[in-house]
Amino acid sequence: MRPACLAIAALACGAVAAADTGSFPTRPIRLVVPFAPGGTVDVIARLVSARMSGLARQQVVVDNRGGGGGVVGTELVVRAVPDGYTLLLHSAGIAYEPALRAKLPYNAMTDLAAISVVGATPNLLVVPPQSAARSARDLVQLAKQKPGAVTYGTGGIGSSSHLAVELFRSIAGVSFNHVPYKGAGPALTELLGGQIDFMIATMPGAVTHVRSNRLRAIGISTLKRSSELPEVPTIAESGVPGYEFVAWFGLLAPAATTPARIDEIYALLARAVESPDLRARLAAEGVDAQLTTPKQFQVTLAAEAARWKKIIEAAGIKAAN
Repeated sequence: MRPACLAIAALACGAVAAADTGSFPTRPIRLVVPFAPGGTVDVIARLVSARMSGLARQQVVVDNRGGGGGVVGTELVVRAVPDGYTLLLHSAGIAYEPALRAKLPYNAMTDLAAISVVGATPNLLVVPPQSAARSARDLVQLAKQKPGAVTYGTGGIGSSSHLAVELFRSIAGVSFNHVPYKGAGPALTELLGGQIDFMIATMPGAVTHVRSNRLRAIGISTLKRSSELPEVPTIAESGVPGYEFVAWFGLLAPAATTPARIDEIYALLARAVESPDLRARLAAEGVDAQLTTPKQFQVTLAAEAARWKKIIEAAGIKAAN
């Protein structure tokens, strides 16, 4: 082969090598949300994926795989090829579901690799506009007048919305009638229709309905009021002293994903989360954008698992397998 041809061949080989080892990602990423559309995890996933798509110049596609209280979608990611192109955005439920279920098809602590916490949000105690309850205190009084008659919806047994009400119920010393749904989205739809009496829903899922006056917020789950809804009192100050519940959300990958690929995913996520535009959009939904290292997130998962195990066992909550 002539020198010129050799040079062309070398350039061609170099181009192929560059394509093979190009910066991540080189094709679309699937971001699995293990819940039905319309809930908080879905809202956050769509905001984060849109920003990541713009930065990566590759589509980050949200794939809702609801079922089993998050188990179906989580297992899909656990079994996925560990190449960084199938990721999971989950809630704090990933840490406490082992305490809720006798059997799981995976171990979240060993079968998934932690990447980062993405954000945290308070919950809103919301009722339909026609409700007689104007405060957490009113809701407690209604429950005392008719024990078990006041209904509340959740994203399922053992979901974040369920545990939020269980904590409320235990502090207030009242009983409610639990109506579980296949995700927070369907539960909110039923609340909007007046089929249930209240929810303690995360702000991203409920705040739009509150601002449009389709739901009334009568309490917020943090110990301080939110700058997004400063007129809404804390649940603690409006009838249930000491109440506090904060939901968080994080990104994970299959456990066998290489540390180098985890670092690449983290770098892309960090650029997205640190973007002023995304932070502003998350804040408008009531989400405080956060970023932790993979190691810090792993520590958080372990600590949350230990904390909620005690609470769930004391309450005797068990989800169907």
